Order: sequence, then structure tokens, then C-alpha cells
Amino acid sequence: MSFDLLMLEELGIQLIDGDRGKNYPKKNEFKPEGHCLFLSAKNVTKSGFQFADKEYITEERHNLLRAGKLERSDIVLTTRGTIGNVAFYDDFVPDDIVRINSGMLILRADTTVWNPRFLYFLFTSKLVQDQIASLTSGSAVPQLPAKDLKKFSLPLIPVPTQNAVVKVIGDIADKLSLNSKVSQTLEEMAQAIFKSWFVDFDPVKAKMNGEQPEGMDAATASLFPEKLVESELGLIPEGWEATDIDNATSKVFSGGTPSTKNEAFWGGELPWFSSGETRNNFIIETEKHITQEGVDGSSTKASAYGDVLIASAGQGHTRGQTSFNSIDCYINQSVVALRASDNISPYWLYYCLERRYDEMRSVSDSHSSRGSLTTKLLKALPIARPSKEIVNAFDAIVESLVRKQVANAKQNKELSLLRDTLLPKLLSGEIELGQTEQLAEVS
Repeated sequence: MSFDLLMLEELGIQLIDGDRGKNYPKKNEFKPEGHCLFLSAKNVTKSGFQFADKEYITEERHNLLRAGKLERSDIVLTTRGTIGNVAFYDDFVPDDIVRINSGMLILRADTTVWNPRFLYFLFTSKLVQDQIASLTSGSAVPQLPAKDLKKFSLPLIPVPTQNAVVKVIGDIADKLSLNSKVSQTLEEMAQAIFKSWFVDFDPVKAKMNGEQPEGMDAATASLFPEKLVESELGLIPEGWEATDIDNATSKVFSGGTPSTKNEAFWGGELPWFSSGETRNNFIIETEKHITQEGVDGSSTKASAYGDVLIASAGQGHTRGQTSFNSIDCYINQSVVALRASDNISPYWLYYCLERRYDEMRSVSDSHSSRGSLTTKLLKALPIARPSKEIVNAFDAIVESLVRKQVANAKQNKELSLLRDTLLPKLLSGEIELGQTEQLAEVS
């Protein structure tokens, strides 16, 4: 089975840009809820849409924008900064009104030429991703202009063949989407518990009113005080300590980068993590690897499971992004690792910091001429530290939610590899469409 290759601009694919004019939303207009979901770089990942963090704009602002509104079955492609991430706007996405930001393009397919879902699979494949990489390698600020994208080579494949491929690959893609949706729900649950217990102090307020804290057993409720007291942070639960991150961590450090001029430092088996990868909530892999020689010959530092990783610098929205590390890896100089002390936990520390993105960016802007989020600034972030017993009760609920998200991310990695392996084999005829026995062996 072989197919002719044509340029993208010849194949019935519209490239739709977002509105970059005077009506583009300002930073202070983005809200956690609203009329129109406005996509950010964190929402479009290598494995499709991810909605742990959402930003919305008002109906008024939405109506002022002339371009960049999604329709169902559209494909979103990131074209600036982290480029080449692709997501498919299908019915798994609950929001009906969605717009792209200025670092993305919409691909809208002519359905007489394409099954839109097949086109999405094609853009995640090595065929297209290699073309993206060849255009952007070595660029200081990676970009993928529409004029270059139009020249990409794509196979001209009959729609019935596309439909058959989608039927085979679709089950894998559906599992990927389901895992992502489950993880999003789990993350929202963990965030809600942290906010209720440690930000809004709902259990304390309930007890102050003579009520049983909602959804909490008596043993856990007994751990919370019945009074709020004044502190330098304002009102906090009685017995909690007004302190800072420095007193909740055993170690705060950044890393380094082995010289890229020395080939012996790169391509080894040791994962090496850079600031741009903090777009992922949970770290299960890194984009680059180094050798032990690279470790010994540089200032990179080792990070372990449970460390909280924060981008101290980076392009666009990167600075202040926060991840939970679930692997052993090394980090670069634009990443700060925070290791929880014995009086707190990695899970508490992560949920304490991941919700403070705007605060961290504001602090770094006001205290550093280069806007860097230094270890000193992070250590000084204020916290109300609860008792270890309350932290343990929080962990008893949240640890399983985190571990399930990590497991889903790992499964999605394997499913993505299977999808990317099957697609070229189906197109080449190495695996015949409909031969389910062979497909089962591959999977």
C-alpha cells in the first residue's frame, strides 16, 4: 500500500490563526470560570488536551475577537515556544465555546478529503513530527509559521481507508482521552480538598459554628481546631504556624546544563529535566538524557520522587509552572527543586505551590531585574503550616489520587507509543486492515 505525497496547501486543510490584534485578552482578564475557554500552552500537550488548569474570558471579550474560535473536529497545533503539540476538539471536551491563543493554529479539514480524526492522528505521527523538528532545530525561539506548514508533505489517502484506520486507532485514542479526563477529575478533587482544608479553613469554620465538617469523618475532624487566631498572615487556625516555605523544606536547589559542545555528555540513560517540561503536572519522563560523564562535568543536580519542580525562568508562561516529580532525574539551572521536610509531605508541598503561579510570577517580577524566580524568593513564600497529623490525614486521601494520575500518565505514554507504531504499519500495509489477530499481537 503506497500513497502519493502532496503539500498540505493542496489537500483541503484550512489554517486558521487566532486574533492577535488590539482585542486580545489582557492578563488580568483571564478567570478560572467564564463564558469562553481560552487555551493556554498547558492545555495542548503531546498527548492531546489537558485541562487541569483552565482560563476563561468573558462573553464581552469573546465577542470582540474576530478569529480563533474552535469548531468540533478542529485540530489545535502549537506553533510557538513548545511547538508541534496537537489536540483534537471532539466531544470529550466539555466546553462548547473555545478559542486558541496567539501561539497556536487551528487546522480545519475538508471532510471530502479527510476524516478529521485521521488527520489528527497523522499530525501526531513521526511523518509530520519529523518535519516540524527539521524546521525548528537550532532555533533560539522555536516557531512554526503557517507559510512553512503549508509546504508540509502529507499522503493522499482515500477517505474509506482513513475511516478504517480511525476505527483501529480510535480505540487507543479513546482510552488516551478517558485517562486524561479521569486524571483531570482526580486533580480537581485533590485541589479542592487542599483549598478547603488549608486555604478556606472550612473544617475549622464548621466546628466554630458547631457543625460537623462536610464530608469528613469524626476522627479527621477532631484534628482541626475550633478557632481562628490572628497572625502575620491574617486569620489562621489556632495552633498552626505562620512561617515560610524554608521551614517546610529540607532542601531547595537548582541544577545546571552539561556543555552541548561535548557529545559525550548527551544521549545517555540519565533523564535530564528542563524548565519547559513543567507544563506537565506529573513528571514521568524527560525529553533529553545525559551521561554520567555529563553529570560529573556540569553543575546539574539530582532530583528524586516527590520533589516539587518549579520553573524559575523560561519563555512565555513557563516561569512559575509547578510539577510533581515521580522519577529520578537531573535538573537544569532554570528549574528549582523543593524537597519536603519531615514536618510536611511532598503532596502537601506540591498542592501548596502549584496553585500559587500568579503569586510566584508577581514576586519574581518585583524582586528580580531579570524576573527570575530564585531559591531565595521561593523559600520566603509565606505559609500557614498545619500539624503533622492533619498533613497525614490529607496524604491518606490525596496520595492515591496522585499515584493514579501518575499511573494514567505512564499508561498514556505506552498507548501513545502503540498508536504511533500502528499508524505507519497500517499505512504501509505491514499490518492489513481488519486483521485483528495481528493487531492484537502488536498491542
